[in-house]
Amino acid sequence: MSTTTTRQFCTFRLGRHLFGIPVERVQEVFRYQEMTRVPLADDNIRGLINLRGQIVTAIGLGRMLGLDAEERVDDPAARDEESLPMNVVVRTGDEVISFLVDD
Repeated sequence: MSTTTTRQFCTFRLGRHLFGIPVERVQEVFRYQEMTRVPLADDNIRGLINLRGQIVTAIGLGRMLGLDAEERVDDPAARDEESLPMNVVVRTGDEVISFLVDD
């Protein structure tokens, strides 16, 4: 007998690329939220967001993965409202982080 295991993924786009995260790791997905910049933080850290009282680090996933600047605009000020990044909030052990993605 063969046993089939089904895995589910939350998929999202960064530029022309399609990625997926196992759904059991994803806490929630929501539209862009204003964030507080962190002085002297690594370039991949776009800021901090307040998620119902919990402070969550927002990471520019496109920048972290080294996608070309022409296909990624990680600066929300440079984007129109409809194209602002989405937040994919992911649990990693005891931590919660948000990846900024296109859609």
